[in-house]
Amino acid sequence: MTLSKLLFELSGETRLEILHALETAPMTFTKIADQMEITTSEASRQIERLSGMNLIEKLAAGSYAITPLGRLMLSFLPGIDFAYKNSDFFLTHDTTPIPRELVMRFGDLSGARFINGTIEAMNFMQERLRNVERYHCGMVDGLMDSIVPMIVERAKSGVIFRAILPETYRAKVSAIVDECMTADANIPPHAIEIRTLPTIPICGAVTDRGCGFKLPFTDGSMDHSTMVVGDDPRFCRWCRDLYAHYWERAEPV
Repeated sequence: MTLSKLLFELSGETRLEILHALETAPMTFTKIADQMEITTSEASRQIERLSGMNLIEKLAAGSYAITPLGRLMLSFLPGIDFAYKNSDFFLTHDTTPIPRELVMRFGDLSGARFINGTIEAMNFMQERLRNVERYHCGMVDGLMDSIVPMIVERAKSGVIFRAILPETYRAKVSAIVDECMTADANIPPHAIEIRTLPTIPICGAVTDRGCGFKLPFTDGSMDHSTMVVGDDPRFCRWCRDLYAHYWERAEPV
């Protein structure tokens, strides 16, 4: 089996539909033909091709089932589908800052949506910041002084804040945090924790109210006008893992 041959077989719409149908449960030849709304001769041809690639198998009872290999191959397709459906975005944005293991999990992004417009994206993040209940973890390439009072007030109520900022903000951020902690005894210890990186490769936020991220353009400049957001559990887990990757590499302030 060659990769080109495999991709060719998976490219057939009817064959792909058969594979997805067999993910749920084995099916008889007749049921496959009826559900796919194809002739028996066409069903026989498609089944033979899938069997020849070891993607499905005939059981002793006579029905057909997807093989472990077939199930594994299908698991890769949602990521390809997501990337291709949003090809205009990925043609102009740099995905190299995303760890390879997370690129392989691009299918987890299927439940996300795109917010277009700098103001719209900013409003989305500020709304999340105002309504967060437990935690807010952000990675941004700049610091808006206007949101500092909001963070302080939310920290008093027990919300945990984590932020990754550019190294150039280290002195400024350290002074702000020290000032807040000294001035207000109601802020729990470690409620606000800051780390820095030399440069910010991706902007994003992970909160208990949903997650989102921004990618840089292919020229390296951050695109603040488009944000991928969502509250789907798989998408949020992907975003948490992305944030954890950079949090572990960032230097504490």
